[in-house]
Amino acid sequence: MPMYLHFITLFPEIFQSFFDTSLLKKAQEKKILQVELMNPRQYCEGIHQQIDDKMYGGGAGMLIKAQPIIDSINACIKTHKMEQSDFKILFPSPSTEIFTQKHAYSLSKKEHLIFICGRYEGIDHRVETYLQDHYLQQFQKISLGKFILLGGEIASMTMTEAIARLIPGVIKETESRQEESYSLKENMENLEAPQYTRPEEVYGYRVPETLLTGNEKEIAQRKKEKSKNLTQLAESSSE
Repeated sequence: MPMYLHFITLFPEIFQSFFDTSLLKKAQEKKILQVELMNPRQYCEGIHQQIDDKMYGGGAGMLIKAQPIIDSINACIKTHKMEQSDFKILFPSPSTEIFTQKHAYSLSKKEHLIFICGRYEGIDHRVETYLQDHYLQQFQKISLGKFILLGGEIASMTMTEAIARLIPGVIKETESRQEESYSLKENMENLEAPQYTRPEEVYGYRVPETLLTGNEKEIAQRKKEKSKNLTQLAESSSE
């Protein structure tokens, strides 16, 4: 059964090249992923389908209206007959909860992910209130970090890559996910050891001799020694 990725966005064209390239395109061709782009403007009232308006109380910029976003989410859930345990509603936005590899693993188990992509000065807060009242277990407001983007599309794509690569079949070499940075086995406190490819020498810099011996035991030991612990790095940088 594929994972369904739903994006509620005013600019669906932003996603076109992202999903038409590389492994994500192949994953769609193999029916591992299915993508749906929804423009909430279709649920706007009035002949001009106005999606934003000035803020009550004043303030610079325009705010996306609540009703079109809420209607888009409900239409998506109803159309795909989603069960409560099947889906998550993700709202990339400034938040105390920061997206990590642990989130990626958890979300990769869901059948449906609905991303709400904000724009302009944001979205009417009543969307959050509604989702907390109706989809408390499914709704998750989450941030990539303490910085601000122009909209939620890039943040949604970043999360999508982190999640999708964990789904069986998206990456052919499953071993590549077992020895990587931020491993759950290492409590996300590790960095992968340095890696090298041909030629053996580049501008005077040579591949470490151990990696050229073919001795699997020595190579494994070197990788273990060179794999860095984030806690140790933080302590050393503060000295």
